[in-house]
Amino acid sequence: MKSTTHFYLLLLLFAFSIPAYAQTNLSDKRTINSSGDPESDVTEGNPKQNDSLLNVGNPKNVFIYSFYSGYIGFPNQHVVDTNLRRIEQHNPTKQARAFYQDLGNIGSASLPILFIPHPKFAFDIGISSFDLFLKDLSEIELIETPSPFTQLSYTMGSKKENSLRIQHAQSFMDKQIKAGLDFQLFNSIGYYNQQHTDVKNFNANIGYQTKDKRYAVDAVYFHNKIVNEENGGILYDSLYRDNLEPNREIIDINLANAENYIKYSGIAIKQNLFISKSLPDYSAIPDTNTINYDGYIVQHYKKPFFNPIIPLGKITHTFIFSKEIYQYTDTDGASAFYENILFPFEVTSTFDSISNRKIENLFEYSNANYKDNLEHPKYLFYTFGLGINTNSYNQFTKNYSINLTVSEINPQAKIQLFLTKSILLSASGLYSYRSDNTSAYNLDGKMKLSFGKNLLSVSVQSASLQPKMIFNHNYSDYFRWDNNFKNQKFQELRFDFQRASTKVNVKADLIHDYLYFNESISPQQNSAALSYLGIYMNQEFHINHFGLDLNLVYQKVSDPNLLPLPEIFTSNSIYYTNKLFKNALEMEIGINIRYFTKYYAQNYMPALRSFYLQNEKQFGNYPYFDFYVNAKIKRARIFFKYEQFNTSFMAANFFITPHYPNQDASLKFGVIWKLFN
Repeated sequence: MKSTTHFYLLLLLFAFSIPAYAQTNLSDKRTINSSGDPESDVTEGNPKQNDSLLNVGNPKNVFIYSFYSGYIGFPNQHVVDTNLRRIEQHNPTKQARAFYQDLGNIGSASLPILFIPHPKFAFDIGISSFDLFLKDLSEIELIETPSPFTQLSYTMGSKKENSLRIQHAQSFMDKQIKAGLDFQLFNSIGYYNQQHTDVKNFNANIGYQTKDKRYAVDAVYFHNKIVNEENGGILYDSLYRDNLEPNREIIDINLANAENYIKYSGIAIKQNLFISKSLPDYSAIPDTNTINYDGYIVQHYKKPFFNPIIPLGKITHTFIFSKEIYQYTDTDGASAFYENILFPFEVTSTFDSISNRKIENLFEYSNANYKDNLEHPKYLFYTFGLGINTNSYNQFTKNYSINLTVSEINPQAKIQLFLTKSILLSASGLYSYRSDNTSAYNLDGKMKLSFGKNLLSVSVQSASLQPKMIFNHNYSDYFRWDNNFKNQKFQELRFDFQRASTKVNVKADLIHDYLYFNESISPQQNSAALSYLGIYMNQEFHINHFGLDLNLVYQKVSDPNLLPLPEIFTSNSIYYTNKLFKNALEMEIGINIRYFTKYYAQNYMPALRSFYLQNEKQFGNYPYFDFYVNAKIKRARIFFKYEQFNTSFMAANFFITPHYPNQDASLKFGVIWKLFN
C-alpha cells in the first residue's frame, strides 16, 4: 500500500510542476449588478450559430444561478455546461471528486466517505442519508436566458436502471418575466430482491422585475418524493464474496416487506426592493450644447439638471414554507433482522412516521445598489437581518405519538470588503435562539486573494449547533430515547489554492461533543475533542490528444473508531480526445479508476434511516474501474460506459456498505441534449 501511495504522491508532485496556461480572477467574465441583471452579455462566438435541429442560440448567453447568493447583492452565476468531460458520471454517489457508500443501487441511502460536515443552523430532524437525492432551495437551478432553453437527458442501464431529466426556461417582456421548470427521475429495480428505488424531483419557478429594476420577486415551488424498498442487505455475504450464486435475485435477503417513503416539498418567495429610485439615464445626450462639424455647427439642448439620488440600499424579504415526511413500514415487524434491537414490546408490523412543517421569514437590509457590479465593486458591502422560524414536529407509530412546536429567532449579519478588485475580505455571523431555551451560533471569515494566475482562499469557521432531533428525542416501534445532549461545536481552518488546472485544499477540523450512533444503534456523545485533517489535491493536464485527471485525498482522524473514514481515496481518469469528420464529431475515450484504503464502513439501519458504527469487518482496498466513450455532435452528447468492468475478472469482493454488495459489471448508455432556441 505504501508503494501505491508514494507513486500517486510523486505523480502529483510532477504534475504540479507543469506550467499553467489560464488566469483566475475573483470576478466572473461577465458583469452582474445587484439586481441580477447583466451589465453586458457575453457575445463571444456567433450568437446565431446553428444548433441541433437548426436551433438558434448561444450557450454563453444562458446563465444559471441559485435562489441564495454567496455575495451581498450579487448572484452566483455560471454559464450552462456544454463540455464533454465527466458526462458519464451520472450517479450522484460516484463523482470524480466525491464518493459515497450506498446500498448498491442508485437512489438508495448513502454516506460520504470523505468528511463533509454540512452543519445546519436551524431546527433539523437529522435524517441525512437521502440528501443527495432531495433537492433543497440551494440546489435548485434558476436560469436566465434571452431565448428558450431546454435540456433533455436520459440514462439507461442494467436491471432497468433509468435516469431522466427535463429542464426548460425562458423569458418574456424583455426579460422582465423569467420562468422555468425542472423534472428529474432515478429508478432501478436493483440486482437483488426488494431493492427497487424510485426518486422523483420537480421544481418550477417564476420571476418578475420592474423596468427600472427597482423591485424584483422570485417564486419557487419544489417537490421531492422517494419510495425505496429496503431489504436489509443479503443474509449470507459469502454467496456474493465467493460468487457461489451468480443469479443475484435468488440470494436470501434480510427484509422482504420493508419500505421507506420520503416526501419533501414547499414554496419560497423572495422579494427585493431598492429604496431609492433608479438614476435617470441621460447618456444619449451630449455633454455640450454645441457640436462643430466641417463647415457647419449643430446646436443641442444641454443635459437636463436633476438632483443627485443618494442610494439608500435594498430591503429583502424571504418567505419559505416546507414540509418533510419520513415513513417506514414493514408488515413483518417480527423479522429476525430486528432481534438484536431491544424494543419495548413485541412488534408484528410497524408504521413509523416523522413529519415537520416549517415556516421561515427572513427580513434583510443591505447597502447594495442596483448598479453595483463585481467588475468594479465598491469598497464596502454589508447586510443584516432577522429570521423568524416556526417548526411543527410530529412523530407517531401505532402505539405512540409526540407533537412539538419549536420557534426560532435568528439575528444575522454579513460584511464584505473589496480592498482591491483582487482582494476580498468577508465575515458573517448568525445567532439562533429557540423557544426551548437552547441557542446556537455560527461565525466565519474568509479572505480571497487573486495574484497573477493564482487564486488563494483562507477561511475560518466556528459553530455551536443544537443536537439534531433524532439524537435527542425518538419514539418509534424499535427505537425510543429521551436525551439532553450538549451542543456540537465545530471549528475549521481551511486553505484553498488554485492555479489553472491545479487545485490544492487543506482543512483542519476540531469537533467537540460529537454525536453518533454506536454499534448498538444508540445515540452517543463523545466528550473528548475529535480532530480531522484533510488534504485534497487535483491536477489536470493534457499532452496532445491525451489527458490525465488526478485526484488524491488524504484523511486523518484522531479517533477513527468514532469517525471511520478511509485514509487514502483516489479518483483518476486517463483519456484520449479527438475531433473527427471535419470536426463534426468530438469524442473522448477513457478509463476511470477509483480506490480507497480499508476502513470500518458504517452499517445501515433502514428503520432509523441512518448509518451506525460497526467494528467487525473492514471494507475497501478494492479498485473500481469504468471504461467509457463520450461523444458530441453539435448540441447532442452521448456516452457508453462499461461500469466496474474489473468485477468480470476479479474476485467479487466489492462491498461498500456491510451486507450490501455493489453492482456487478454493467453497461450504461446516456444522452444529453441542450437546445438553445
